[in-house]
Amino acid sequence: MSSAISAVPRPVIYARQSVDEEQGIGQQLDDCRAECQRRGWQIAGEFQDNDTSASKERGPKTAWAAMLKAFDSDEFDTIIVTETSRITRSLVDVLDIRPPRRDIRVVVIREAIDTEHDDFMLKQLVLLAEREVKIKGARAARYAATRRAAGHPTPGKPPHGYRWVPQIERDSTGIRYRIDDAEAEDVRQIFREFLSGAPLGQIARDLSEAGRLTRRGSRWSSSTVRRVLLNPVYAALLAPAQPSGEYDATAIDLEACTPGSWGAIVERDHLVAARSRLIGTKPNHNGTARKWLLSGLAVCAVCSAPVRSARGETHPTARADGSGAAQTRRYHAYRCVQGHFMRNGDIIDDFVSEVCIARLSEVDAVQLVTPRADGVDVGVLHANREGLKTRRQSIARFVARGLMTDLEADDSLREIADEMRSISEAIARAVREDPLAELAEIDDVRAWWSGGTLARQRLLVEHLMTVKIHPVGHGKRVTNLDAAEKTVTIRWKRD
Repeated sequence: MSSAISAVPRPVIYARQSVDEEQGIGQQLDDCRAECQRRGWQIAGEFQDNDTSASKERGPKTAWAAMLKAFDSDEFDTIIVTETSRITRSLVDVLDIRPPRRDIRVVVIREAIDTEHDDFMLKQLVLLAEREVKIKGARAARYAATRRAAGHPTPGKPPHGYRWVPQIERDSTGIRYRIDDAEAEDVRQIFREFLSGAPLGQIARDLSEAGRLTRRGSRWSSSTVRRVLLNPVYAALLAPAQPSGEYDATAIDLEACTPGSWGAIVERDHLVAARSRLIGTKPNHNGTARKWLLSGLAVCAVCSAPVRSARGETHPTARADGSGAAQTRRYHAYRCVQGHFMRNGDIIDDFVSEVCIARLSEVDAVQLVTPRADGVDVGVLHANREGLKTRRQSIARFVARGLMTDLEADDSLREIADEMRSISEAIARAVREDPLAELAEIDDVRAWWSGGTLARQRLLVEHLMTVKIHPVGHGKRVTNLDAAEKTVTIRWKRD
């Protein structure tokens, strides 16, 4: 370690900024290089910490740590910076570069500081900066508490379904989130399909195939759909703060959330139902995304094994006029895993679709789509949950007035938490939608079917019928709905 100033200084330049800006670091380097040139010093090195705070501990991977290591290896003896705040806003860091730990000469250009003569002013300025950081921190914490009490989210990019409202555009209530109608419909579809039983992967595929992409312009994935379903923001709930870098949506307690000031996209009960199905379940990021209506649903009429989708290929023969064969083409097909058939899937899908549309267009179809009553009164469950919240507040007042011991309060609060959890689970079960329920209010079934997602169409087939596909024999072709009817058997599950 070097403890004395050399006759000819060997300086390094240190540049730092808290926010990544294109010009900030470059300007610091230019000013320090000019100062070294003015003094006739040969620069021994340059160290840059971009997007790095000086009021927090700088880790071993920063340029600051590398610079200290270089000094310990006797590669330089002087640090030159533009301002004191570039070095640090903490006296602890100053003690890393000044005696007794290290004796590094520090030259600060704009504040005319040179520790070769005196380091009192350097330490004074750092102490003032450290005090300013603490005052700003306390002010920010107070503002954050006030903001949260009013139900306002932290600044930043809002989730899919909302747009950030700049301060100049806010009304008297100060609302920060505004619903984006197009994106909000994506969110509603995700909740609607998931609560109807659709897999995450199928929901993601349906959105992407319809051209409804994420805000970044990417295709949806199972993980992004899952994040939407877990996010309390969509029910206008502001979650408690979590440690920086440790956000976990599954750890959020909805009862500890603050009512948000923005508009909800989905109902709280639907959020509770979605979270109850996902929390405690290992995420499946691959998902089960089907591309065709009957893959995995229809069965072989011979062996009753589920059919799988496949890609068929035509093998045209030469034309009689000698002009050659038609072009080979690929087509969607269904195949029996036991090898009993491989058939063109498009005509079968069309036939099953027409059967569904015809059946659901009949007068008595409402009997098929009316959800079964389970005797659960969601209103009563809500009232019970609110009563438990009131009891929880009363216990806190009893403890504060000395009318209840901490031990007694813990037992009561644990009992209340268990009851509220049970109520939330009961509500979640009650609001899981029957996939056929919405059809009770639809007049044009064909339009609904044509505009519906593949996930919803598959759920309808799964709940209404069992489809059996028969072999047709080698070389035979089924090209119309009448022929398809003779080779596909449908057994109704709901009568």
